[in-house]
Amino acid sequence: MYQYTITPHPNAHQWHITLTFTHASGSQNLLKLANWVAGSYMIRDFSRHIIRIQACCNGAPVSLVQLDKNSWQLPETAGDYEIRYIVYANDLSVRASLLDNERGFIDGACLFLYQPEQKHQTAAVHFDKLPENWQIHTNLPQTRPNCFQAANYAQLVDNPIEMGENLEVLSFIAEEIPHRIVLSGHYPNFDRARLIADCQRICAEQLRLFPRPAPFQNYLFLLHLGDNLYGGLEHRSSTALHADRNALPSFNMTEPNPDYTTLLGLISHEYFHAWNIKSIKPTLFQPYDLNKEIYTEQLWAYEGITAYYDDLTLVRSRVISVTNYLNLLAQNLTRVWRGAGRTQQTLAQSSFSAWHKYYKQDENAPNAIASYYQQGALVALCLDLIVRQHTPFSLDTIMQQLYQRYQDTGLGTAEQEWQQLAQQFTGLDLNDFFQAALYSTQDLPLQSCLKTAGIQLQWLPENQQSSGALVGEFPANIAQPELGCRFKTGAQGAVISHVFNGSACEKAGLKAGDIIIAVNRFSCTNLIAQAQTQVGDRHTLHYLRQGYLHQTQLTVQAAQAATAYLKIIDESALHRWLFNQSSPTKTSINQTIQNPCL
Repeated sequence: MYQYTITPHPNAHQWHITLTFTHASGSQNLLKLANWVAGSYMIRDFSRHIIRIQACCNGAPVSLVQLDKNSWQLPETAGDYEIRYIVYANDLSVRASLLDNERGFIDGACLFLYQPEQKHQTAAVHFDKLPENWQIHTNLPQTRPNCFQAANYAQLVDNPIEMGENLEVLSFIAEEIPHRIVLSGHYPNFDRARLIADCQRICAEQLRLFPRPAPFQNYLFLLHLGDNLYGGLEHRSSTALHADRNALPSFNMTEPNPDYTTLLGLISHEYFHAWNIKSIKPTLFQPYDLNKEIYTEQLWAYEGITAYYDDLTLVRSRVISVTNYLNLLAQNLTRVWRGAGRTQQTLAQSSFSAWHKYYKQDENAPNAIASYYQQGALVALCLDLIVRQHTPFSLDTIMQQLYQRYQDTGLGTAEQEWQQLAQQFTGLDLNDFFQAALYSTQDLPLQSCLKTAGIQLQWLPENQQSSGALVGEFPANIAQPELGCRFKTGAQGAVISHVFNGSACEKAGLKAGDIIIAVNRFSCTNLIAQAQTQVGDRHTLHYLRQGYLHQTQLTVQAAQAATAYLKIIDESALHRWLFNQSSPTKTSINQTIQNPCL
């Protein structure tokens, strides 16, 4: 057994850790620390936070030779080993560790040293000398106060730990399974009954979607609230979440406002991952090798499909209205269509290169990268509607069968096997669809697919200030002026963060980091009002680049037709899709079709 004794030093943001274990002769005596955390596909070099490390064997100091950034060699001598190390913890995220005088958070991958050949061993964790009145919340089994035990290394690092003095706990039961929400941070008073009720409905909806048993016996949401926070990381029976403190529901709220809807979508997304990536997963992740990158083309299926179901669950559970859902869909359509990256990178490439592209985005990312989250969700939507159109089944059927297969066999999905299984479960020939959707940069058949669900989609040439919407009648198709950049207004003027390919700003020679200080010789106080005027207008811009003043001419261009507007044309078809109502006309499951919805 591995035993970790962890002593917090909050003011120094340090965990002081003592690891003890018995080493038998004849086995490799190597220590490692993970380089990344499951679900967040980037090498994070957690070992850089180790301040000091030393070792003893049978009470006497022994050499500890560092082999590389995250590996240490111990003597082969058999005996009882004690490893003492100090880890700096001041990363406010869901995938690392934080410790201060208010709270502590641990994602185990960044903290627990392990021996590669002994990952099957049980591990005990004891927190010593905690600040007075601090609580600990985790889904690791508790053996006694402040003491927890994991069956193996995989379980140890798959259960985040939250601790602090003023932690609020909300509880509910969904489909006979206990759930807890642990809130940390500083936040205003809010409607607790509303949050509990909405979370209960979301969880119950997803629990009913998949075959029993669920992949957990109880579930824990660790929700930290702060200023302008957003993020989540999935685990098998818990999730770590960050949200803005103002995203909590206010009293007497009717329809969820955008901030609260975003929070509910995040909760729904991470919960769905308990089935889709923590259970069903790529074969390459069985088991996770947290030492190096694991390249797969399948992230579109595990993140994109989850991104499709997160908002779909909200409307199915009646947490949000159909109108709210369709507005969210229009906004996602717009985000994807405005990104030139979808014409440069396929979804398979986006998944494969997540390690060095998606997770390391720069100012050129919108021009070069496709999102396996957002665009993957649109592939899932098309796939769902294609299957519904031609069979008695749906994407639900595929997900249910994948989970049942996992329960029966424990098997993951090999590269391209997900597509093969989808065809096996539905009886459809979907090769052409998958080839176009995953391995090319062709446009998805969104208009024809949505039409089968009673929705008409129209793309209009509107500027960045419009994000698309559900409408009763489509607006006039009139091109609007567009600058083609993202910026923030600073003390000196408009600071450009992104310039889109082919845009007015690109043609004017502007780039990220430029500070526009004047438009037509007037101080730049509102770039949109001053420069985004009529299509064809010319403006003189003065801007600073690395402290040197430049001048350029900008000609306002027309926006691309990439803003999505949706209109309901068949409410019964819409409800059959959203609420899984059966269709009166379904073709045989044995029918093979070519180019569905194309």
